[in-house]
Amino acid sequence: MLQKTRGIVLRAVKYGETSVVATVFTEELGVQSYLVNGVRSAGSARMKAAAFQPGMILEMVVYHHARKSLQRISEIQYGYLYQKVLAEPVRAAIMLYMAELLLRVLQLPQPFRDLYDFTEKQLKWLDTTQGRVANMPLYFTLHLAAGMGIGLPPTFHADRPYLDLREGVYLAHIPSHPDFLDAAESEVTARLLACSSADEAAAIALTQPQRRKLILHYQDYLRWHVPDFTSLHALPVLFQLFDTTDS
Repeated sequence: MLQKTRGIVLRAVKYGETSVVATVFTEELGVQSYLVNGVRSAGSARMKAAAFQPGMILEMVVYHHARKSLQRISEIQYGYLYQKVLAEPVRAAIMLYMAELLLRVLQLPQPFRDLYDFTEKQLKWLDTTQGRVANMPLYFTLHLAAGMGIGLPPTFHADRPYLDLREGVYLAHIPSHPDFLDAAESEVTARLLACSSADEAAAIALTQPQRRKLILHYQDYLRWHVPDFTSLHALPVLFQLFDTTDS
């Protein structure tokens, strides 16, 4: 049947000479894979090729069959036109990180409308904000996990300052394994979780080494709580850009 939906592109893989298989996080249908023919051919298909970059926001009319793993698109247009993200390397790298993280975490074709709305809102913020964007990967990772029902506990306790990433609980003592946040990291994490907007998160002062350590801790947490979670290719690029720019 035909279904109208918005969607965020997570990945596009070449298929044959001119086609791609695009993985899209849709508002109405969750994560779906679409075979798009002719997307890499010359001429009128060029708009399509640009539309399937990771992080692009689309409006689509799709053919959806619940028993099929590969769907098709009837109509497509941009749902939002980026102004800064595609022109600025740091913003572009953060967008790629967000798309890849969604790809790793969203493993079932079921709708997460609140999470979709949250993600689209953060992508638009990333494109339009005049402020600093370096805390967005931290903020997005924590709130994505919360939206999936696997979030870290939101309240910091001074008498239990160590956050066990394997169990997702605060402890009064250092655990016997290396997967934990110390008191300072736990407190920052609680502050990020308490933020109701990306603007609030952006106002939290952190150094680049602090951000790097936290994002790696959060990836470790996801490895323990998301089946088959693997390292993100976007992270090394993101770290390199953060080390060479003031974001």
